[in-house]
Amino acid sequence: MSFEKYKEAKQLFGDRVQALRKERGITQEQLAEHIYKSVEHISYIERGERAPSFETILDIAEALKVSVPYLMNVTPQTDISTNFLTELQTPAVPPSLVEPVDEPVNTTKERRSDLERLQTALEAIQELQSLANEYGINDVFQDNGGKVLQVLILLGLRISPGREGNDAIDAEQNEYELKTINKLLSKSVTTNHHLNLDILAKYRAVKAWYIAVYEGIVLKAIYRVDPTSLETKFSYWESRIRGGMESINNPKIALSLIEKEGELVYPKQN
Repeated sequence: MSFEKYKEAKQLFGDRVQALRKERGITQEQLAEHIYKSVEHISYIERGERAPSFETILDIAEALKVSVPYLMNVTPQTDISTNFLTELQTPAVPPSLVEPVDEPVNTTKERRSDLERLQTALEAIQELQSLANEYGINDVFQDNGGKVLQVLILLGLRISPGREGNDAIDAEQNEYELKTINKLLSKSVTTNHHLNLDILAKYRAVKAWYIAVYEGIVLKAIYRVDPTSLETKFSYWESRIRGGMESINNPKIALSLIEKEGELVYPKQN
């Protein structure tokens, strides 16, 4: 495939994702949250500036509730030029990436004030990252690191060294599965993009699951769930894998099930 055809294919796929997303009333922020990517990542895909991995394509299809073939059904339009090198040199920033403001910042004084506020915020973030390092979190901006740090401190846990995901341990080296959910964007807890029998065994073996429920960036509740309370889900997933699937792509656990089966540990009840 020529470079120009490659660029065209990326642009057509990006247009397809954007059209399906808007048809369903899903914002870039909501799609990014669902597939665990940044808003910038979604914007790059929709502008045809990034070729998504096959795993990302699967996640996008699931988020948009369409099949992969339907998602990939892109057809060149007559008004799309093949000379993408020229057209994509200075891509426009989608309006969805720009927050509306009441009045533009025009004066030097106003810009200086915002720069000072930004510098103060960055210094606080650096202090936050230093604290996060002590808990095994390398980047507070990656994978809900800031939220995970808050939960770890409240529960007295640490990230388990050398493990993937949010595996946490306590002072006695007991292991826990730690998940966060933004209930404004989703009503289900995500698991693993390649859930297989090994990961399922780990899910069953941990001492407990902790599910932190957020509204935006505000922590509303933390539930402790015994793995045996999730066995119905585990057994169903196992039957699907043993039925011929190598792995399952990110099966979900309904928040309603967590609230029903879990013990509320935050906020403390009187």
